[in-house]
Amino acid sequence: MSGDAPEAKKQEPAEDQSPPTSGSGFWLKFAAVAGLLVIVMVVQILTLYMFFGQSGEANLDPNDPAILDAESLDDTSTTEIDISPQFNSTNSLSQQGEIHVSFNLHVEVPTNLAESFNEAKKNHKNKIRQSVITIIRNAGIEELNDPYLSVIKRQIREDINKILNQSFVTGVIITDYRKMEQ
Repeated sequence: MSGDAPEAKKQEPAEDQSPPTSGSGFWLKFAAVAGLLVIVMVVQILTLYMFFGQSGEANLDPNDPAILDAESLDDTSTTEIDISPQFNSTNSLSQQGEIHVSFNLHVEVPTNLAESFNEAKKNHKNKIRQSVITIIRNAGIEELNDPYLSVIKRQIREDINKILNQSFVTGVIITDYRKMEQ
């Protein structure tokens, strides 16, 4: 009997332990993750509200003629402004020899910014001229032969806007373009 007693003791604790209920751990973890997710979302919303909260009350009348006449960005009218005098430059990067280029330059500026652009242009006319001539001198033969001069126009637009520290120029127009190989 003494041999049977240890076996009975070993079996009794195993019978007293009940097996864990299946799935209870999954739902507990799911609830914890869902709760954490909700807390994070609430914190994000509160943070956004603190940074971008409500603006002050605007006393705007929707029937105000000034608002009704305002232009949207889609239909903004532009004004062409001449950048004179005529540009003359020689490009010696070509493999065919030197190429002399002359043209007139005009820029498109939103009408509401035309006066500001003219003031800024007066203050930086020599920098603008130098930048345009540098672009022509550094242009490749493919760029000079492009019938639309798209790369040159883009570079001129970007450089003028960079010089003036504001995006005045929306388009570039090159007229009286002459290219003469020497």
